[in-house]
Amino acid sequence: MAKTGAIKLPMQFGLLILSASLLAGCALSEPVAQAEVSVEPEVNAQIFKASKPEVMLQKQHLSADQVYRVLAAESLVVKGQVAAATKVYLDLVERYGDAGLAQRAYELATQSGSKSLLSLASQLNTDHNPDFIESWQVQVVLQLRAKNVSAALAAWESFYQHSLDNGVSDKEIFLSTATLAQEDMDAATLISFSEQLTAKHPSVYAEFSHIMLLATAVSISVAFDRLEVANTRYPDQTELAQLTASLAVKLATGRGIDWLRAYWQAHPKDAVVGEQLGRVYVAVGQLSAAQAQFRAVLEQHPNLASAQISLALVDLEVKSFAEAEVLLAPLTQDKRYADMARYYLGQAFYSQGKTEDAMQIWAQVLKGEYRLDALIWRAQVLSKQNKLDEAQALFSHFQAVDEGEETRLLRARVRLYLLQKQPQQAISLLDKALSVRPNEGELWQERANIKFELDDGIGFEQDMRQAIALSPNDADMLNALGYYLADSKKKLAEARHLIEKADSLSPNKYYINDSLGWLAYREGKLSEAETLLARAYSLKADAEILRHWITVLFAQGNKARAQELISQEAKQFADDGDLTKFLRQMSLKP
Repeated sequence: MAKTGAIKLPMQFGLLILSASLLAGCALSEPVAQAEVSVEPEVNAQIFKASKPEVMLQKQHLSADQVYRVLAAESLVVKGQVAAATKVYLDLVERYGDAGLAQRAYELATQSGSKSLLSLASQLNTDHNPDFIESWQVQVVLQLRAKNVSAALAAWESFYQHSLDNGVSDKEIFLSTATLAQEDMDAATLISFSEQLTAKHPSVYAEFSHIMLLATAVSISVAFDRLEVANTRYPDQTELAQLTASLAVKLATGRGIDWLRAYWQAHPKDAVVGEQLGRVYVAVGQLSAAQAQFRAVLEQHPNLASAQISLALVDLEVKSFAEAEVLLAPLTQDKRYADMARYYLGQAFYSQGKTEDAMQIWAQVLKGEYRLDALIWRAQVLSKQNKLDEAQALFSHFQAVDEGEETRLLRARVRLYLLQKQPQQAISLLDKALSVRPNEGELWQERANIKFELDDGIGFEQDMRQAIALSPNDADMLNALGYYLADSKKKLAEARHLIEKADSLSPNKYYINDSLGWLAYREGKLSEAETLLARAYSLKADAEILRHWITVLFAQGNKARAQELISQEAKQFADDGDLTKFLRQMSLKP
């Protein structure tokens, strides 16, 4: 199935918003959702506290030479020559050994962009200001970047001891350790460091830190393996339970769901686990269970706005629009959620035929990331009412705040042209944009989708290849091109490579499973095709998947099973013209 998110214009409620994460500081995939409310373990602020002493001119014991050099250094800072200023301060520290000068050298080193200066400055600062914990942390990070595990461990032990001396608890120390990972660190080095720390300081918090680092450096699946063992070793620990819930949402496979259900039943006051369990249900498509879970959380925490939002989104997805309206209406007065609530309340109104109410509430979304989404809906409604000039005027008056929003605005204008059945104007708009911004893969993808709809297969393939060159790990782009190659019966080996890569990057997507099934059919692997298509349909009942499945059953000579399947499933797609035409061609009756 060539699903890239831009060909059709369905109402989408964005349930990815439910994927809240506890992984502060972890370099994981996915992005986070639009109104996600992330609940993180508390970390004592003093562990990151950086004192900001005034420049040493205020200290009466400075000599004339020191005063002159400090003035010279600060003059360099004003000119933007921070690295040069840092070197002046480092020289002063080595000459005079002043703690205030050491602190200033460290502060400037953190702004200089020089790892060597930061390494020297942090070492000098820990020597002269041993209670300044941040310097110890920097030394750990620098040693990890240098792949020096033993030196990193030594620096961490100093950091650990000084933290304890400053009244910081074991819990806070290890939770902060979990945030030390950086993208440029070697994974093997990071994990070796973490394993040795956990072995030397065994505790539930050390396990938490190690699992977080595993999730960052290796994979969520490997981290979850360790987490299951930790939950057995340290039962009923809040931090581990919340981390289990967060990673289960990220995995989106249902793994851990039974353990989480049992934990939450024993600890119904744990709102974090309760909400995340609901999001796990959403991730695996169990929307009825998700509704029940969010309702149960609200019974325990009636005023928990994030749970109200989550339940409302599920209600929208299952077409319980009136119930969603009841939940969302009061949240429009909550400053934290007002714009989000208004946006989705507009969808609830619109879906109930309350178009004017929807337009009025969308017009009130004036700030934040939902303002453009609300504007797009208003433009689409006006377009359907043949108020084309008004629809275009909405976009003309919109001022994008950054490049990302500018791209979204451009794509919205393109889709409005498509809604108005003006594909050539949409292509012209994209041609102009690509001449100025040729490195935006989304724009190539958008133009490819239009060409696909215009039956320009060559143009689609060319543009989609350009999009993939710019975004080689975009699962939807890979799947779209792979499906096209499979459906056109050419380059089947490349089609398999593309679709399998898409599946590995974004598992359990119904449309990617459909692509795999259709590819197997094109390869003549009928049994494998039937299995894959049945799985795709179980993930989402979709008319195109049903057509593919029926085609495979006919190829196997199993018309009786095909008729049985159609009798069971076709009624829900009574308005699908393509399916009706297909059934007529196959002599099947719904």
